[in-house]
Amino acid sequence: MKAAGSAVLVQPATLAGRLRDYWALSKPRVTLLVWVTTAAGLALAGGAAPIVWFGALLGSWFVIASANALNQVIETAPDGLMSRTASRPLPSGRLSQAEGLAVGLVWATAGLTLLAVWVNLLTAILGIASIILYALAYTPLKRKTHLSTAIGAVPGAIPPLAGWTAGTGEIALPALLLFAIQFFWQFPHFWSIAWLLREDYSKAGFRMLPFPGAEGKATGLCVVQYTLPLIPLVAAFAMFESQRLPYLTLAIALTAWLIFAGVKFWKHPSDETARKVLRATVTYLPLLLLLMIVCR
Repeated sequence: MKAAGSAVLVQPATLAGRLRDYWALSKPRVTLLVWVTTAAGLALAGGAAPIVWFGALLGSWFVIASANALNQVIETAPDGLMSRTASRPLPSGRLSQAEGLAVGLVWATAGLTLLAVWVNLLTAILGIASIILYALAYTPLKRKTHLSTAIGAVPGAIPPLAGWTAGTGEIALPALLLFAIQFFWQFPHFWSIAWLLREDYSKAGFRMLPFPGAEGKATGLCVVQYTLPLIPLVAAFAMFESQRLPYLTLAIALTAWLIFAGVKFWKHPSDETARKVLRATVTYLPLLLLLMIVCR
């Protein structure tokens, strides 16, 4: 149906459809991957009571979902320019920006309250910082500077740190190593995505490649350079493992595999080699965290 001026009228959604759209606002696949790293940080901290586990995991899910929802509210217009995101609830018109904002704020309030009341204040503060940095710093900067990736990597690295603080109530060296590992992991992850979606991002004015005008080889080289710091970081975590040799052997092998995927992209830049980097990053992080837990 069309109104005067040929504007498309979006039909009222059913309750089930609206709930699906709310769920889509959370970016569930992204939220799940990030949420797993929070759970890993909590597991590595050890000794948390069941109520802390419940509050930390439920609260962190709401916090991550809130950041993703607010991101989509701010990016409604550019999302509508990209084929990959034009069908999302906000750019498609199935939900209004006001409704998306309300959902994001409700999730933020619920998550931060759970963390503050059932976990501890430090973890809640980290939750607030992650929402602010992701939604209000990283998101608007994506259309202004290529440095947004580095800025966005900070809130992206907070979840395992928050998991640790949920279990211990303090920030310690193992937690900082977890933060650093996840910080550097994000560069090959996001730059491989940026290369695969370079045309879509260009339509929306997003500056997601390592620097202006970066070609495949330059992007691949940056992927390798920013993956290399993972070697000393994962090796340093061996200090906190009871099974040091098995952990160190497998962790270095995993990291070498990720670097090798980056080298292939660098030497032979293509969508295929970039996609292999992306798959490697998505596999690498959960396996590394699982290895840390098993060898703890």
